Amino acid sequence: MATFFLVRHGITQWVEDHILHGITDIPLNETGIRQAEKTARALTGCGAESLYSSPLQRCMQTAVIIGKALKLGPIPMEGLTEMDFGWLEGKPFRDHSSQDYGKVVQFLDRQIHRIVRTISGEPIRKFRRRVLRDWTEIINENKKSNAIVVGHSAVFNTILIHHFGENFPDGKHYYAMNPGCVNEIRIREEGEAALVRFNDTSHLNGRIK
Repeated sequence: MATFFLVRHGITQWVEDHILHGITDIPLNETGIRQAEKTARALTGCGAESLYSSPLQRCMQTAVIIGKALKLGPIPMEGLTEMDFGWLEGKPFRDHSSQDYGKVVQFLDRQIHRIVRTISGEPIRKFRRRVLRDWTEIINENKKSNAIVVGHSAVFNTILIHHFGENFPDGKHYYAMNPGCVNEIRIREEGEAALVRFNDTSHLNGRIK
């Protein structure tokens, strides 16, 4: 059995300002760096033998901080890069995970994002293929060992949907994850997966599970 700790990168100024990143390479802000440091302390002793990361700097910064604490060198994986949102990059967005704008507004936002992303960015099928290609490689490299993966919300949504379907919490249309959170998945050699922790941010509040 292998255990995988999926860590969303720490917060950036664009996250705080509700501006869409995608592949735009924005660094962590001071709060994000502190989140990464707390996450590193929380993962000490988790038994991870490998550390993988999206190559975008908000993830690599998070991974380097974790790697220093665990004495692991981050391995960049291109397939873990966030989705390319095209013309939506750098634009403000409504965060439906933190505020209820109503079902009509949510539906319209989803449709607009899908159309703009398809025309100017990365089609969802292409995105999912490259994420799952690298995720499968990570699993194959860690059949009986633990690993940490630092990445993005859309990337981890793809992984969670792949293993657990669209069982979204609280009536959402996706798995909403906070910056600096830890998700824990255990996968048996035959491929059976179990979700142990989802969107765990207890370590960011001074409590370590």
